[in-house]
Amino acid sequence: MTKKAHYAVAAGELAPGSRVSDAKFSKIPDLIRASFQAVNRLVPKEGKLKYEIIRMDEFLTMSESPAHSMRSVIMLFSAFRFLSYKELSERLDLKICEGIGPVEYAQDHLRESDGTAFRSSTNGMAKMKRNQRLSIITPDKDLNAEFALSCNFMDILIHDWSDEQAEAMFLNLIGKNQMEISQMLGISQPAVNRRLKAAHCESINMFIKRFEYLLKKQDL
Repeated sequence: MTKKAHYAVAAGELAPGSRVSDAKFSKIPDLIRASFQAVNRLVPKEGKLKYEIIRMDEFLTMSESPAHSMRSVIMLFSAFRFLSYKELSERLDLKICEGIGPVEYAQDHLRESDGTAFRSSTNGMAKMKRNQRLSIITPDKDLNAEFALSCNFMDILIHDWSDEQAEAMFLNLIGKNQMEISQMLGISQPAVNRRLKAAHCESINMFIKRFEYLLKKQDL
């Protein structure tokens, strides 16, 4: 692995409170894998996420371009939401903590790697409250304070998505316009507009753009 100044490493898991039968729980790793594949298939190279499923419902993921990581992470939330509903008829959530920093001990497998970004993500995950869905930890205290506030709002927006809204958001985040989304989903353009508004599309895109701006400004 080529050493860079900073990486984005995220620890993730099935969010607490998700009620899944034993038979359905066995399908969670496949759903997580399918969600990552959906993201990586459609994002540019700098947005792709390397990932490993650690246990049935836990995973690690890493991006070599921290500034481009958040769009892919939000896409992962949306993909898991609509895929879990399609496959299991359950409205399931993920919980993710992203740590940004160096990876001092990089190995081929994420589970064998270590460093600041890995420890920030895993330690941050342990400190997240039960109802939190997203946390971001960087080397900069001021950035962390801003992200703590914005992630609180994102928790609310992501939690409220229906599977239909999540699917529309996923397509919006890869750059599809409303007419293209309507053709892909087989619904009217006004119906797409309603789904995106209900999903708080504008606020989510503002959050992503702000994240990208701040990380590039701090050269992270």
